[in-house]
Amino acid sequence: MKCKICSKDAQENGFCMLHLKAYQNIIDKFDVWKKASDTFWSQYLVEIQKNSLTGEWAKEVAKYLIKEENGNVK
Repeated sequence: MKCKICSKDAQENGFCMLHLKAYQNIIDKFDVWKKASDTFWSQYLVEIQKNSLTGEWAKEVAKYLIKEENGNVK
């Protein structure tokens, strides 16, 4: 099985090792963001994509999750 985002072999949740780590970081940090700014999940994902300090893997995962949330994932 291939990663939902790239062509590497998938590990868990359909992500490769690198995208899985980014996904886990996004999930883990959401509670902190939510408490600090009263942010909704979809807003959080948009902010991740816009943040210049966010790594490329996390931006790709956030983009994928936004598409998935909107039903635009193939």
